[in-house]
Amino acid sequence: MIEHLSYSSINSYLTCPRAWRYHYIDKIQTPTAPALIFGSAFHGTIEEHIKADTPVQSLTERWMEEWQRQLEKTPEVSWDGDSPETLANDGVRMFSDADVVALVNGLRPLQEPNSVERFVELKVPNVPIPVIGYIDIIEADGVPCDFKTSKTSWTQSKAMNEMQPVFYLAALNQAGYSRNPELRFRHYVFVKTKKPQAQVWETQRQPGELFWLFGVIQDVYRGIDREVFPPNPSAWKCSPRWCEYWNICRGRAL
Repeated sequence: MIEHLSYSSINSYLTCPRAWRYHYIDKIQTPTAPALIFGSAFHGTIEEHIKADTPVQSLTERWMEEWQRQLEKTPEVSWDGDSPETLANDGVRMFSDADVVALVNGLRPLQEPNSVERFVELKVPNVPIPVIGYIDIIEADGVPCDFKTSKTSWTQSKAMNEMQPVFYLAALNQAGYSRNPELRFRHYVFVKTKKPQAQVWETQRQPGELFWLFGVIQDVYRGIDREVFPPNPSAWKCSPRWCEYWNICRGRAL
């Protein structure tokens, strides 16, 4: 039925199994949300900047290239009040901010292969398919990190409640990675406020969380394998504004 899982697909199933089915099984095509394009271009800008031995482009120049590239590869977008020009200008504004520039220029990857956009694979007992993903960067101190763009500021508790770091740490641990015995993880959050913010949130996880994650993945796979796809009308996403499948699932009934 499916060849692999990912953190995003697991999170999607936990949010709404019905929406997961529409996307991964029925493969219903919907327009892409502007936030996804913006996030992809933002990630690409930082990662290409880091990988360049001697950057010859400014961050704003690289941003405009990445933004245009994402637009060209995503022909159908649900702009819904946004526009390509507005979001392009948001990126320029953020990559012109002194705090953002200082944070990005201060990133130093671990000096070993695949420290930027590192592919990881997790094998879970009783789940016959792997869970795969990409770590944005492993820094020189050995700590894996993820880049996020957000409309609002994060807090330490929000960073601690994220499940994605547990998956990355479990996958690295399973692969024999030993440079991060304290199980630390770092989020770099770039906030799209009027005055852009560059936040750094570091959390430390416990070994027991890695085993808890296995249980979550096993439950999700069991539900998928048994074709259990109920809607979740109490989820934050269940509205015509946030769910791309709302009209298919619920809107027609109303």
